Formats: sequence, structure tokens, C-alpha cells
Amino acid sequence: MRRHSLPIGLLALACGLLAHAAPARAAAATWVSGTGTNAGNCPITAPCRTFRFAYGRTDAGGVINVLSSGSFGPLTITKSISIVADGVEALIRGAGSIGAAIEIQAGASDVVSLRGLTIDLHGTDNDGISFVSGAALHVHNSVIRNSRYGILFAPASGTSELHVTDLVIADTNADGIRFQPAVSGSALAILDRVRVENASDAGIVISGTVTTGSVAATVRDSVSAGAAGSGIVAQESGSGTTTVMTDRTASVNNGTGIYAIGAAATIRIGDSTVTGNGTGLNTGNSGTIASYATNKVNGNGTNGDPTSVIDMK
Repeated sequence: MRRHSLPIGLLALACGLLAHAAPARAAAATWVSGTGTNAGNCPITAPCRTFRFAYGRTDAGGVINVLSSGSFGPLTITKSISIVADGVEALIRGAGSIGAAIEIQAGASDVVSLRGLTIDLHGTDNDGISFVSGAALHVHNSVIRNSRYGILFAPASGTSELHVTDLVIADTNADGIRFQPAVSGSALAILDRVRVENASDAGIVISGTVTTGSVAATVRDSVSAGAAGSGIVAQESGSGTTTVMTDRTASVNNGTGIYAIGAAATIRIGDSTVTGNGTGLNTGNSGTIASYATNKVNGNGTNGDPTSVIDMK
């Protein structure tokens, strides 16, 4: 039987069309640029324009790198991923329809890392970063301003962690950081070198009011200033426990400097400064403020007293 074959020119054309029609494959690393184009696989030689487009071309556990400064749009994250911007400005100016500049709805074992972002929501009723689910969120070397909550960390299930280093949050319409897991397991927050300025409500809120598990946070080398409410708050009204360690931290020029609310809410303070507040130290509903006696609590409208002093050993 006689066989028929395509002429070489037609065969080459057919192969080219098939290659053009093939879907873009995900990569371990993708790139975005302020002058990029949303096309292809976002390699460093042809970066894309938005986080959303690059995210769809990045493997779970991969990295979106920012090559040059620009505004890259909001993003919903549902898998482990890192966004890295070093030495450039990676701006997000709006929240779109998702209610946050970045919303994290990841799996129980997924870890999300964000570095070098500037989020400015221009006073809209949207959050800077909203964490709904996932194993952990890491935020490093970033700025969030003019949002509702700067960071709203409120996972609905599982055991989750928040790690924040070198972050500025300014001019929020609600709390600067609200850590309020609704989980039965434990939840952990570590805030290191965090500065929260001019929150319309509280600066930093660590709340166990909607969980039966334990909530623990460490606030270290940080500043909470200019909040209409309290600078640093621990809340507990359920069957769990909420504990906050405040070390080498300043709570200044707020309505209340440090506030512990609830019988199972404890704030321990050491080497910290509480000044310029309407009330320095305050407790409600049998909350506990335990002092290491190495603090400076003075110059407030009412200084207040710790409920106990911890023996230095």
C-alpha cells in the first residue's frame, strides 16, 4: 500500500502551530516586571506584568521574583509560594474583588512567604493581607498602609503560624495587625521589628476569643504608636488561653498602652516602654499583666500597675 507524507514545508508549519497552541507549563521560578507582558511562562528574559498571571505559571512551592519596579495587582494565593522583591518596589494599589491586596486560602500544609512588598489601598475598606487558611505566613521587609486591617490573620481551621519581620503598617481603618484564629489547635505569632502607626482601632491585637485552643505571640523590638484604641491587646473569652510576650517594645501615644482582657489573657512585659498613652497599663475581666520589673511605664495620663511582678532568676 502506498504511503503518503506531508511535504517538509507543511510538516514544519504543522509542528509550529502545535507548539504555539501548547499550554504554558508551570515553572519553579517566574519573573514579573513593571514593563513586562502577560504572555508565556514568565522567564527572566521575558517577565510578565502581574502577580496573578505569573502565579498561574508558577509551581506550588515556587517563587515569583520581581525584576524591576512596578504595580503588580492583587492576588489570591491557594498554594505554597514565595514572592520576592529585593532592591525594587513591588507595589499593590488595590484589592479588586477579593477584599484584600493579598488573600491566602491555602492548604493545611502550605507555607506562603512575602518579601519586599508595598501595599497601599488608599483608605478603602479592604485589607492589606488576609490569611484565611494555610500552615504559615511569613512577611518580611514590607510596608502596608491605608488599608482596613494591615494584616488580618483569621484561619478557620488547622494549626497556623504568623511570622513577621521588618514590617511597617500605617494609617489603617481598623487594627494594624489582628491575630484571631478560629481553630481548635494552637496558633503562634512572632512579630519582630514591627512598627504599627496611627491605627483607627488598636495597633496589635492577639485574640483567642473565637478558639478553644491556645494562642501565643511574641512581640519583640517593635513599636505600636498613635492608635485610637490600645497599642497592644491580648483578649480571651473562651475556654482557651492567650499569652503575649512583649520584649524591648514601645507602646506610645495610644489610647491605652497595653491591655489584657479576660481571665485567660496574659501579657508579660520586659525591657519595654509605655509612655504618652491615656492609660499605660490596663486590664479587664481579670486579665493579667505580668512585669519583669525592667520596664519604663511613665508619662501616661494614668500609668496603671501590673497585676504581678515576675521574679528575675
